Amino acid sequence: MQKQRQHSERGAVVVTGGGSGIGRTIAEQFARAGEAVIIFDYNKAAAEQVASDLKITGYRAAAFAGSVSDEADVSAAFALADTCFDGVKTLINNAGVSGNCPTIELSLAEWQRNIDVNLTGVFLCAREAGRRLIKAGRPGVIINMASMYGVVAAPNRIAYCGTKSGVVMMTKTLALEWASAGIRVNGIAPGYVHTALTQELIETGRLNAEALNHRTPLGRFGTPEEVADLAWFLASDQSRFITGQVVGVDGGWSANGYL
Repeated sequence: MQKQRQHSERGAVVVTGGGSGIGRTIAEQFARAGEAVIIFDYNKAAAEQVASDLKITGYRAAAFAGSVSDEADVSAAFALADTCFDGVKTLINNAGVSGNCPTIELSLAEWQRNIDVNLTGVFLCAREAGRRLIKAGRPGVIINMASMYGVVAAPNRIAYCGTKSGVVMMTKTLALEWASAGIRVNGIAPGYVHTALTQELIETGRLNAEALNHRTPLGRFGTPEEVADLAWFLASDQSRFITGQVVGVDGGWSANGYL
């Protein structure tokens, strides 16, 4: 069945952190469905590789290398969407950093890094998208990547849990503020997802896959494609009456009160 979007073909989907992992999979899915995508990633080589791979296969894509926590970079990324694809229609606020460290050992620099990327980055990109959509009088969609650890707590993750819970509340606030402009704002709260990074952590003994699978009611890690499917749904006309929601895709982790 052909996938349908909620408005015209004008405009691009900006995917932050689109150079790898979940972000890359989301960008690829939207591109395959006919959307123009901007790959916004701090890793220039990764962003350009994804955009190049998409363009070689006939899809519309452009790369922008920069930091979501830098106001000038964010403005420039959205200006690229204006230049190449007649503006923005959807923002996938996917870029983020994680951390696992006892609080008494957590450095101020690492705390600030989480604030800068996970909170300030989401704010700057959402504000830029909102400004442009409202000025153009164009409806749009913003999807913020939270985490199950923004909904339930975990030890040794104060910076990550704190910032991801902030993303949850930012999502709800923006949904209320921009609903009258036709901008829907929702969030996704993934659990453990199998990516190249999590595979590396498993292989080096920093993640215990067996224990995590046992703790997850569905008994496995999620896949990037499952997160991308949810992002597509939330950006589509099928979810046109959904805003201000944060949807978990965690295999039941956050609902599970048992160890």
